[in-house]
Formats: sequence, C-alpha cells, structure tokens
Amino acid sequence: MLKTRVMTAILLLPLLLWLIIKGPQWSLFCVVLVALFVSVFEMAMMIQPRLDQMLRNYARFEADVLNSKSGQAIEPPYNPSTRSSHYIILAVFCALVMAIIFSASVYFGHAAGRGVLVLGLVLAMMAAVFATRGIEAEMARLLGFIITLIYAGLPWMIVWDLYVKEPGGRQLLLVFVVVWMGDTGGYFGGRFLGKTKLAPNKSPKKTWEGASAGLTASVAGSLVYFYWYYPELPGGITGAILVGIFGGISGQMGDLVESVIKRFTRVKDSGNLLPGHGGLLDRMDAVLFAAPVIWFILSWPELRF
Repeated sequence: MLKTRVMTAILLLPLLLWLIIKGPQWSLFCVVLVALFVSVFEMAMMIQPRLDQMLRNYARFEADVLNSKSGQAIEPPYNPSTRSSHYIILAVFCALVMAIIFSASVYFGHAAGRGVLVLGLVLAMMAAVFATRGIEAEMARLLGFIITLIYAGLPWMIVWDLYVKEPGGRQLLLVFVVVWMGDTGGYFGGRFLGKTKLAPNKSPKKTWEGASAGLTASVAGSLVYFYWYYPELPGGITGAILVGIFGGISGQMGDLVESVIKRFTRVKDSGNLLPGHGGLLDRMDAVLFAAPVIWFILSWPELRF
C-alpha cells in the first residue's frame, strides 16, 4: 500500500507543482473545476444513500409500530442499494450546481460570485424539496445537498482565491506544504512512536504521538517555505508559525472529520480514483479544511470588519 501511494504521488506531484507555479491560469482552473466536481460527486455518493436509509428506516420503524398494533402486514426495510442509478443522478446534479457556482465566482468576481453562491444553494434546496416525494426523502435530499456543498464544494473557492492572490500561487503552495508535511510527519510519527490513541471512535489508527509529530512537521515546513521561497509572507516569521500551527491542526481535523463521515456512511474510502490513496476526497480532506484557516491568517491585515 505504501509503495502504491508513493508511486502515485511521484507521478502526480510534479504535474501539480508545474500547474501551480508555471502553468497558465486556465489550465489550473480546469484542474480545480474537475477536482471540485469529483469531490462533490464522491461526497454525495457517500452521504445521500445513508441519509435516505436512516430517515426512511426511521419512518418505517414508526409505521411498523403502528402496523403491528393494528395487525397489518409489515413491509421490508428500505434498501438504498436498489436505487444506485438514482444516486448517481443526484450526485451529478449536486456536482454540476457547485461547478456552476465556482465558475461564476471566478468569472464574475467576488461580489457577483457571492450572489451566485446564494442563488445556487437556494435552487439546490428547492430542487431537494420539490423534486422528491415524501417528507423523509425531501429532508434527506435537503440535508445531503447542504452538507455536500458546504463540506466538499465551497472550500475549493478558497483554494482558488489563495492561488490567484500571489504570483506563482505561493499561498496555495504553502497550504500544500503544511498539509503534506503534516501528513508525512503524522504517518511516520504514528508508525514508530504511536502508543496513545487520539480518537479511537473516529479514527482508530491515529495517535497523539503521530498528531504531535505531524504538527511539528507542519510548523517546520511552513518556516522552511517562508525562508526559502516566500519571504514576503504576511506577518513574517510570526505568520509562518501561525500558519504552521493552525493550518496543521485544521488539516488533521479535516482528516478526522472525513473519518467520521466515512464511518457514518459505512465506506472505507470516498472512491477509488487514486491508486493507494482511495478517492480524491481522501487526499484533499485536510487541504479543504486547512485552506480556509490559512487564508484567514494570511488575509488578516487586509480584512475590514
């Protein structure tokens, strides 16, 4: 597994770095748009069947109680696997909505983008309620759309904003450095030093020792990046330390949140797109959580409340 993960990273990492540093803006836009689409699709395919199952089975339980008291026949429990093609259509619809929101925000700018964002969310919620029948199905769609768009869709807008804020995408590269260093430090720290479980009910393999090693690696990576490549980083060395600490923590929290979602939805990986890594969301979960936090730290001098 480790060998496959390393080989996948060796093949894809140089291409990603070239796109961010030297590639034309339109090429990275296309990559981010595809990544956003895939992430939202994977998330919708994970969570929507589970929400359907829970809400419909709860409604079935209530009906069973009433039927058993009245002597009527009890219907079999709802099985979401019988509607797999239906969920693919829902996931594609959700991904298209978020792709349109993202494209509009990039093309029209932040002011119009915010309006398109709100409009897209409202239309998605309307579709969730009025394109389905039954209170349970409507509520499952509503919750699924909102969770999917917020978790797997909106952070990509921050990723793009970090890319365009500095020449050569230096702020976006900083996010990847902090997250990748944290992942590497956490993996080897947990493997060789890990003893105390961090959150056994969420991710049984994570340890406090691994988390500490990952955080240390994130801070070290941020400082090295600051001195070697980005001396104009807002806040200087203090900003680099803050980015390493809070970016590293938020990246680890993003990993834990996805672990909770996968345990809730009863899946091992969000997909199988990347050999050795699982789905795209499995690789980007930490980035999608760290990016908004790092954006806030780096944008603090410019913010006006």
